[in-house]
Amino acid sequence: MKKKVLIVSFSFEQEPEAFQVLEDAGFTPVLLAEKDRKGFTEADFTGYWAGLKEKPEGILMGADLPLGKYFARRAEGLKAISLNCAGADHLDLQAMEARGITVCNVPRQNFDAVADFIWGLILAVMRKIPEGNENIRKGNWCRGVERGYAVSGKTIGIIGFGAIGQAVAKRAAGFDMKILVSSTSRKPEPAEKYRAEYTERERLFEEADILVPACPLAPETYHMINEESLGRMKKEAVIVNASRGGIIDTEALCRSLRKQEIAGAALDVFEEEPLYSSELFALKNVVLTPHMGGLADREIHNVAMQSAFHMVKLLSGEKTGTELTGRNET
Repeated sequence: MKKKVLIVSFSFEQEPEAFQVLEDAGFTPVLLAEKDRKGFTEADFTGYWAGLKEKPEGILMGADLPLGKYFARRAEGLKAISLNCAGADHLDLQAMEARGITVCNVPRQNFDAVADFIWGLILAVMRKIPEGNENIRKGNWCRGVERGYAVSGKTIGIIGFGAIGQAVAKRAAGFDMKILVSSTSRKPEPAEKYRAEYTERERLFEEADILVPACPLAPETYHMINEESLGRMKKEAVIVNASRGGIIDTEALCRSLRKQEIAGAALDVFEEEPLYSSELFALKNVVLTPHMGGLADREIHNVAMQSAFHMVKLLSGEKTGTELTGRNET
């Protein structure tokens, strides 16, 4: 009997070559129906899994399904999870490790696509591009009513200086910006290359015109952007987040935006995903997108193929080199 692999990734489903990798290796890909996925919780998925007659040995998934301790304790027959993404903060890695479930990710595959998208968000919120698009579609030729902010020459604050942070800085250098970086790792080479200055996080909050988190979600970064840090920011500053939603205290951000204590925000990630309702929806000074920063055509294909090859290796008892444990930073 062929081993089954449950597919829970919208982007993977659009890559027939990645499906073929699994089938050629003798596995049977099984799709989770779209109606079963909307608003899926850990408890929902546990019930779904319990109802399966033949339990899949592997799950190939993206970043939109929470699998915590409750699921891990009941994941009968599950041996491996291959992530179709880099981040794993939506999984309880310690619980998976305790059950002997191997988890691996696909790191450093789409950082340029994410950086491009971050810059799209920066320009959108700074130059008020969505407002202009909305006005002209309504028949309102309102040039100059919604005045944006120039980007060139401004100060950008980047929290985290890994692949994505450096890619954002590379683009910022082209805008002749002052680049401030807060990072636990202060390697001199990338800072010199992009004319960036390492400094403390508090200075970023106070001086940045554009604040960009580019760090993983961890206990020390959870709600790092909160009421206190927002209160230190310039009235003209904007926040652009395409890293992880939990880095920002959403309630505090909404209050700050509503009171116009900062100029705006652009968010591609949220504390709860999928996001079907939020106070953010009523705010005009925020740009929202559905966690699509890494979803560029070439990158989607490359990540899907890599995650498929990883699954084949894991279920064949081989190592991928990207295994994650409860001790990993994600």
